[in-house]
Amino acid sequence: MIKIIRQSKMFILLMAGFMLSGIVEAKMQKEDMWVFVTQMSASIKTLSVESIHQAPLTFTLKNQNEYINFYQANPVKLQDASTITDIELRLSKTSDGMAPFLSFTPQGKCISLNEVKEHYQSVKLTDYPRGQSENEVTSYTSSPDGNGQFITFSFSAKNPDCLSKIIITADE
Repeated sequence: MIKIIRQSKMFILLMAGFMLSGIVEAKMQKEDMWVFVTQMSASIKTLSVESIHQAPLTFTLKNQNEYINFYQANPVKLQDASTITDIELRLSKTSDGMAPFLSFTPQGKCISLNEVKEHYQSVKLTDYPRGQSENEVTSYTSSPDGNGQFITFSFSAKNPDCLSKIIITADE
C-alpha cells in the first residue's frame, strides 16, 4: 500500500513538472526575431517590479540602485535557428519613474537594414558613429508601435551590415 502511494505521489509530481514547464513555454512563441520583438514590446509596456513574474521570459535580478532594478534573462533559441542573447531589462522601482527598457542582441544570422525596413518602414536615423570608437553604432528608431513603444535597431561600426542590438522602450 505504501509503495502504491509513493508511486502515485511521484507520478503526480512528474506530471505537475511537465505541465508547469509547458505553461512557461506557452508564454513565449519562438518563431523568429520579429515575433519575439512584437511579443516583448506588448509585454513590457505595463511591466513593473511588482509584475515582473508576468513577463513572457524569466528574468533574474542582477543589480539595482536607488531608482532602477536591472534584470537579465537566459538566451532564447528561436525556431529559425537564430538566438536572442544579452537580454537585459531595466524597471523603475517607482510607478512614475522611467519607462521599462529592454535590450537584446540577435545572433545566428545577419539581419540587414533593408530587412528591418521590411518590418518597420518608418525607421529614422537617430544615432551614428562619430569616429571615437569601433564600438559606436548607427541606430534607427521606429515610430511608436501599437503598444506605444519605440524600437531602436543598432548596427555596430565593426559590422555595419548586420543588426547588433535592439532596444524597446516607451521613451524615444
